Amino acid sequence: MHSNTTFTAIAHRQHSDERHNVLIKEALSLGCEQAFFIHPEVISIARWVQLKCKYGCSEYNKKLTCPPHSPAYDEMKEILKEYSNALLLHGHLSWQMRYMITKIEEKAFSLGFYKAFGLGAGPCQLCEQCDAVSTCIRTEEARPSMEACGIDVYQTVRNLNLKIETLTSKTDEVNIYGLVLLE
Repeated sequence: MHSNTTFTAIAHRQHSDERHNVLIKEALSLGCEQAFFIHPEVISIARWVQLKCKYGCSEYNKKLTCPPHSPAYDEMKEILKEYSNALLLHGHLSWQMRYMITKIEEKAFSLGFYKAFGLGAGPCQLCEQCDAVSTCIRTEEARPSMEACGIDVYQTVRNLNLKIETLTSKTDEVNIYGLVLLE
C-alpha cells in the first residue's frame, strides 16, 4: 500500500504539464467527481481478476470488450510498461465512465498524447446485442474495462488512498473508476 506522501507526489505531477491540467478540467466538466494523474507502476494487475469475469459475470465471452476478447493479464502487464502516465477518473455510473474515458482519450490525442488509450468500467453497453464472433462496429467508442484486462481496480484505488468498497446493499454509494493511459 502506498502512503499519502506517494499519492501527493503522484497527483502533484499534474501541474508539470499544462496539457495535464486541460485533461483534468475536461474530465471534471464531463462529470467526473475526481481525476488524478498517476504513474502506471501503482496500477495493480493480477491473474485472478479475469477469473472473476469468467466465473462471475454473465457477459463473459458475449462482448468484444470482455474476456477472452480483451487483452489478457500478461498482455496488459506488458502494455502498461509502454506508458509513463495515466489519468484515473472517479465517478458513480459505469455507462457514464465509458463515455468520459473515450472523450478524454480523444482530447488527450488532440493534445499530442498520440498513444492515449482508455479503459472503462464494467461490460460495454453500446450495442443492444454484441456480435462477439464478428468485428466490433463501434471501435471508436468501445473500450475494455480495467478488470477485463486483469487490473485489480480495488487494489489500485486503495494504493492511492481513494474511496472504494464492495457493495453490501443496493443503496450503497457506487464508486466507479476509469483509466486513460498516456505517454
